[in-house]
Amino acid sequence: MQNPLATTPETEARITAKAQELWEADGKPGCGAAAYREAASELIGMESNPDAGQIPVDSPVPLDANGEPIEQAWLEENLGNSGGSMDELDDRQEVPFATREEEAKALKDQD
Repeated sequence: MQNPLATTPETEARITAKAQELWEADGKPGCGAAAYREAASELIGMESNPDAGQIPVDSPVPLDANGEPIEQAWLEENLGNSGGSMDELDDRQEVPFATREEEAKALKDQD
């Protein structure tokens, strides 16, 4: 299989021809066809690899039935009282625990 990132003389010729075509389609502005090389390179790459990007990728985050990400409860820990301990109620965790073990330990420590 040919490396899609490798530049061959044939690919360079196609890019140069496409850049010329794009430049002429824009009315031959003063910047010249060289200014269209990047766009031409992208178009040639798309033409050469039409199936690129079609392989599905599994989400690194679990998704619910609606396709929305399910975030772990411990991600919310830093959203508590930002003002510090003003009274005994501020020391209590106000968000769900990440694991059942953490919840059991915290409840046991409260008693």
